[in-house]
Amino acid sequence: MFLHLEGISFSYPGSGCALFSGLSLSFSEGWTVIAGANGTGKSTLAAIASGLLLPDSGRVRRSGEAILCPQVFEGLQPEDWSDIFSGDNHVGMLKSSLSLTDEMIEREQSLSGGEKKRLQLLAALSHSPEILILDEPTNHLDAYSRELMVRALRTFSGIGIIVSHDRSFASALSHRTVLIERGTDEAASIEDIPQPLSEALDESERRRKAGRSAYDSILSAISEENSIAARLSEKSREKQRGLSKRGISSKDHDAKARIDGARLTGRDASLDGAMRNHISHSRQLEEKLSSMGKPLMRKEGLTLITGMHVPDLSFPESVLSIGDYTLSVPALSIKAGSHIALKGRNGSGKTLFLRSFHEHLVGQGRERHVLYLPQEFTEEEIRGIIASFLSLEDDEKGIIISDMYRMGSNPSALFSESLALSPGEMKKLAIALSRREGRSVLLMDEPTNHLDIVSMRILERMFRDDGKNLTMILVSHDEAFLSACTDAAWEIKRDGQSGRLTT
Repeated sequence: MFLHLEGISFSYPGSGCALFSGLSLSFSEGWTVIAGANGTGKSTLAAIASGLLLPDSGRVRRSGEAILCPQVFEGLQPEDWSDIFSGDNHVGMLKSSLSLTDEMIEREQSLSGGEKKRLQLLAALSHSPEILILDEPTNHLDAYSRELMVRALRTFSGIGIIVSHDRSFASALSHRTVLIERGTDEAASIEDIPQPLSEALDESERRRKAGRSAYDSILSAISEENSIAARLSEKSREKQRGLSKRGISSKDHDAKARIDGARLTGRDASLDGAMRNHISHSRQLEEKLSSMGKPLMRKEGLTLITGMHVPDLSFPESVLSIGDYTLSVPALSIKAGSHIALKGRNGSGKTLFLRSFHEHLVGQGRERHVLYLPQEFTEEEIRGIIASFLSLEDDEKGIIISDMYRMGSNPSALFSESLALSPGEMKKLAIALSRREGRSVLLMDEPTNHLDIVSMRILERMFRDDGKNLTMILVSHDEAFLSACTDAAWEIKRDGQSGRLTT
């Protein structure tokens, strides 16, 4: 089995810069994770590898069938039904491992989001492809569905590629990571690191720092060599002035003889020789520096700015409802500075509680202290965020744009008239605005569904290093993110049409 991308170049129509230029990458049996910031070309690379997109130049060589499972599952295709219901023992085992029954498959349109993603994977695996590519397969999935998918994917023996920022999921399958990085108006560059995603990110950061240190060291050495050469040149000129016979009387034969003797010793020549050696060394170092290329050292990371101290929070004993489902919540007391993970299966009511808690705080007059990040913004919320940005003075906009860049974004979209931001970029903009406003209570509902791996690590550092005065309730199925950001956990358990929150 093989999959080779050879000298791939690609750009979207109307784009002023190539997304990929001369990219070469090979895959063999086993799983490889592709990760990077939003907009670096991960999904495009997956589409090119699968054959759904053709490169502008270069070629893709692959053995056997390649199947791409996109982020959004659009339903079973006619050819899927025959393979799923072929009676093949392997397919039957896949159904079992993914906890899917024939009855569930036949009512695919009524399945939950997690069940649909498992059905998408079943359809792909039932074709027995040699190459399987998954684009963000765990978005919106709870821990239960993730575990079922990991169990099924471990049985796959072909070439597997996962585009993902889910470190726990990725590390459960793969020990090879391809990191994609792209600067402003530059084609993407890649790092191929034979380590799981979390370790690969740390290794990439170590390499960048080491590369920058080596680059700066050579720059310093060049400066020192040039400085020494300049001093030697000045000394040589001074000596030449001292050995000049100009101004000496034509009758002062002794003085002329001393100068002639000094010239014969060659001491001035030794200065010139030393100077030439330092200039030569400087040029050698410049050639070495040119061959290295300047390391990409994006300024990353932000300091968390919180507003005035907010006292302990509370929530009254309540029964919340949505449709026929009810959620019982005990009276809650939340100490200021708490970082709480809210856990539970999909459909248990986590979003219901978080939204209700936000409404409760707004009702108490604490709206200006609270940032609520929902899973998906409504059109009205998007308009409000954009209006807040556009209302700023130019220097304040510059600060927001800088913050977006430091969260791993290419903020060029903020200069366009449409301000058509992706869901992930919209969340970053909301975070950047709230940082400026100094919010002290943060309610985040599944931010990792849209935030890229660069942004997630930056948020983790912010919450860990500067979050002592921040009160936070976080909903996320990303265990690595929860572990880094929270120090306590609540759980919602659902039984039929009712659920209960426990602390």
